[in-house]
Amino acid sequence: MLDFWVRVKNRLDYQDTTQKELAEKIGESYNTLQSWINRNRLPNAEQSVKIASALNTSVEFLVTGRKRHTTTNHAKTIKLLQEAIEQLEQD
Repeated sequence: MLDFWVRVKNRLDYQDTTQKELAEKIGESYNTLQSWINRNRLPNAEQSVKIASALNTSVEFLVTGRKRHTTTNHAKTIKLLQEAIEQLEQD
């Protein structure tokens, strides 16, 4: 499983929230969320931002495991997401 989803699941546990509740918060069906997780696929940048927001964390943290810096560099976060998606597609 991608570290992204491990971190999502850890945040859900920490917040005592279910995957179904997360799906509702981000405006996706539970089946879609499950599909991403089960197929080990990263959501696109917009969906990742929604997930991070719903979990009160940053996309950077979900992707890299590092906490957000005081100044957010969205371009760098998007680049990291794109690189991770490309890596998955190559595997």
